[in-house]
Amino acid sequence: MKRVFVVGIDALNPKLLLKLVKDGELPNFKKLMEIGGFSKALPALPAQTPENWTSIATGAWPGTHGIATWGRRLPKVPITEYFGDESMSSNLCRAEYLWEALARRGLRSVLLNFVGYPPTTDKTVHVDWFWRPGRWYFEICSAACYVSEGSLRDLMNSGAPIEHMLKEALLIPIKTTNKIEGWTRLPESRSQPLIFRLILRPVRPGKDVTLIGILIDETGKGYDTLLIYEEKDPTKILCRLKVGDWSSFYEEFEVEGKRQTGTVRFKLAELSPDGAKLKIYRSQVYPISEFVYPPKIGKELTARFGPYINEAVGRFIRVLDKQTIIEEFTYQIKWIGNAAKYLMKDASLYMMHWHLLDTIQHAFLSSIDPASGGYNEGEKEKEGWEIIKLGYRLADMLVGEFIRLLDDHSYIIVVSDHGHVPNRRRFPLLKALLEAGLITARKDENGKLVVDWGKSKIHISTTNIYVNLKSRYKGGVVEDYEYEEVRDQTIDLLRSLRDEEGRPVISFAFKREDAPMIGLWGESIGDIVYAYSPGYTWSHNRYEEKISVDTGANHGPQIPTAESIYGSNYAVFMIAGPKIKRGYVRPLELLGPVFTVDVASTVSYLLNVDPPRHSQGRILYDFLEGWDVSEVKREHVDLSFPGKPQPLIGDVTEYTLL
Repeated sequence: MKRVFVVGIDALNPKLLLKLVKDGELPNFKKLMEIGGFSKALPALPAQTPENWTSIATGAWPGTHGIATWGRRLPKVPITEYFGDESMSSNLCRAEYLWEALARRGLRSVLLNFVGYPPTTDKTVHVDWFWRPGRWYFEICSAACYVSEGSLRDLMNSGAPIEHMLKEALLIPIKTTNKIEGWTRLPESRSQPLIFRLILRPVRPGKDVTLIGILIDETGKGYDTLLIYEEKDPTKILCRLKVGDWSSFYEEFEVEGKRQTGTVRFKLAELSPDGAKLKIYRSQVYPISEFVYPPKIGKELTARFGPYINEAVGRFIRVLDKQTIIEEFTYQIKWIGNAAKYLMKDASLYMMHWHLLDTIQHAFLSSIDPASGGYNEGEKEKEGWEIIKLGYRLADMLVGEFIRLLDDHSYIIVVSDHGHVPNRRRFPLLKALLEAGLITARKDENGKLVVDWGKSKIHISTTNIYVNLKSRYKGGVVEDYEYEEVRDQTIDLLRSLRDEEGRPVISFAFKREDAPMIGLWGESIGDIVYAYSPGYTWSHNRYEEKISVDTGANHGPQIPTAESIYGSNYAVFMIAGPKIKRGYVRPLELLGPVFTVDVASTVSYLLNVDPPRHSQGRILYDFLEGWDVSEVKREHVDLSFPGKPQPLIGDVTEYTLL
């Protein structure tokens, strides 16, 4: 039976990938390129996550599958409502998914952390749902790091967003005390034991779980051991940890009135002899079965391969030591590989999504790329390279798990939804729109201007601009007869914007009727479609008076072809398997890039089934053995044309009847 493994790596950047392969950092990617083919892939506009993973899953352009922005605009509701939390779901997608097409032929599929839920066919196993970056649909508790005052003080200089992490309970302060009451018998310790509480708070409404931690001194050289108890009873010990040790156990949680068994791991990441510095990492807490459809398979996977985690310390890069990061991701990646091998015994298609590189590049690409507004050669650049290399090595480990599954009947495709490019500037777009009367603003309690989108003539959503028509949206403010005037005014303004050096801020802006030339059409796209020039980031989410330097990195705002020294908004396409060319690199100057919509048609071809019903992508024949894509060379034949040669002007034929 033929099988195709589609390994989706969010934001895999072709420029960084090729550089790190050349530098010898990524042996599995290198092997994949040697035994298969490689190409840049052009994302659909905007070069973002939900739009392009849905295009990969359906083979349809955003105008067809309906997710042309982060969510979808629907008539008869306020223009500010766009159902963003459902942007990855089957609720909003109008096109047939690849696994639905396979199900029509009786073939089974497996999805891991992918789009296209809730399930629509019993022929597909869903392992987790890809809800949105930084949020996980089935998690009971988010990953967190418990820190003492001494460790927290050290982290203040780490560069991590400490205030944000404290607010989001990613960092949880703990206080130890030697005042211990209510215990029947304390554990033996050369120094007075120190006690503290470890609180696990569900992300949905529920009851906290409180565990008790005790630090003891087993050698007389200071505190060296952490004991975690279920309650004040020495017989209820859950784990005993030295620095560097991991625990693993199950815990009961009450979430939204229901009892759930969750899995949790702790690691003692730091403990000073005096107990002043203490850092305990707590893994993400997931249920043992409910994260899989059907749930009984979830229990099987947990029993065979251990607890499942989705978030593997990706948000703790600057908080935890490198070894802890590697260990947690290694656990996750091995789990993914083992589960894929097990689940694909009777299935034809496997599709997954892995998000770490997107998280890392948003934060650190600007540190290494001189095109960034915040580039500064030195320690930040060194740190940026270390973290980016670490992320790509972990991605390489993931790819290695699937290369080992290749056989005479199996294919592996590695694909991303977009890349990443550094930001250089942020333009005061809202100021320009406000001065033109296209948006309405008010002052908040702090005296800052805030846009009232519901009362504005237009609403900006990623690279789409929707006119707030009375006839289309609840609470709309624009009459039908004003529609074209508002569009023309908005487009003229966007096209006129220049930075302090006279360069255009907006690469293009045109009406939805003209959008088919970039693969967009239909009622889901904006009344106006636009994109920023390379180097410019989103400017519609905050009011500013002047152009400012931006130090981050993005993919969505800029044109899909934007590139810099190490940045590229292009995605990646790689393939290996039976009768696939070895060492093939697609000649872009001749054939152009792969498109993200080409994946579904190509997978269907490999599995000998019809593509999804709404698929608009191509079969990538040029990656197949025996398919010659070299330029056709023909013998030149001299031609003799009668009369005096005429100049070729305009459309050539436009003057023939004048």
